[in-house]
Amino acid sequence: MRSGATPIGVESFGGLKAASLALVRGERTLFVDLSFRLAPGELLRLLGPNGSGKSSLLRALLGLTPLARGQLFAGPADSPVLPRELCEQALYQGHAHGAKGELTAIENLTLAATLDGSLTADDAGPILEAALDEVGLTRQRHIDTRRLSQGQKQRLNLARFAIALRAADRPLWLMDEPSAALDASGLAVLEALLGRHLARGGAAIVATHLPIAPHQGVVRDLHLDAFAPRRVREGLAELAQ
Repeated sequence: MRSGATPIGVESFGGLKAASLALVRGERTLFVDLSFRLAPGELLRLLGPNGSGKSSLLRALLGLTPLARGQLFAGPADSPVLPRELCEQALYQGHAHGAKGELTAIENLTLAATLDGSLTADDAGPILEAALDEVGLTRQRHIDTRRLSQGQKQRLNLARFAIALRAADRPLWLMDEPSAALDASGLAVLEALLGRHLARGGAAIVATHLPIAPHQGVVRDLHLDAFAPRRVREGLAELAQ
């Protein structure tokens, strides 16, 4: 989400619908005729082998990667929406942690939350400390990020979402392999954050190789490999028989 954008409250989120999406990367078509619906309180797990388009789909929903075909709709009335318009509603975590190694954990989190637009000067200190404590990084808050393990860097990513839970904005969470490098306790933190987000009416789309399963909300799976051009042609052939 761009800095300075106006947040969209969780209570205003009416869902997201994707119709007949297709995405081409280079000379390769990743998927075609991909459709899904995401309601408040739902988690959509993107599943599929490497290269099936999980990361590309997340980026395409925000307009960071152009769609070759298809349409997005938002709200209960299924109003057409452009991908970049979803940036007003979304909190996105890419595959790379994106932290600056020369900054401490709390400095990196301050920078990220400021760019997200979810942090104000009045309440910055207590919220930052609470978020780091929630993801298990209280003792590491003043350590340069380059000295953190990969799992701790991933927990630092999760702290952005812990901050978002303390505000009524960012109803749509888009997360690319958020469980990577996490141990069992880190995975529990991730699932707890997602569960609380779904329970308050938010929604999430998560690219994952692990069965992330929050205890609250509805979890559905979307297998992207089923929308690869070869698989789609095979399915149509079966229907024609």
